[in-house]
Amino acid sequence: MKKTALNLDETVMARLKEEAARRETTMGALVEAGVRRMLAEDEAPAPPPVDLPPLPAWNGGEPLVDIDDREALYEALDRERDERLSGTAPDPSLEEILYIPQPAMRAVAEDLAPYDAGGPPHAPAEDADEA
Repeated sequence: MKKTALNLDETVMARLKEEAARRETTMGALVEAGVRRMLAEDEAPAPPPVDLPPLPAWNGGEPLVDIDDREALYEALDRERDERLSGTAPDPSLEEILYIPQPAMRAVAEDLAPYDAGGPPHAPAEDADEA
């Protein structure tokens, strides 16, 4: 058996003393057991890799706009907003809603459209009778 000195944080040292007293053993025995456990974990074989199912894939169609081209993205958002506000945009079918190539672009346009039309949606109505 070889003796050595360890530099431990005060809180770790206090907990080590408490645990040694609780287990009625020495601090050195606890430290040795901890080091042995850590070394045994390193020697244990790695668990076999888990075969995961493949990720789902679908054809989302061609992108409506190159999102790296900021100007083209703004134009597409403005065009979609203008069509929605003017009522010239056809109501999207369920298939079109489910297979949007750029969902983030559509979400931004839908979030901004009510504000462009005159204010936030669901603005509370002022009612004098509820006062």
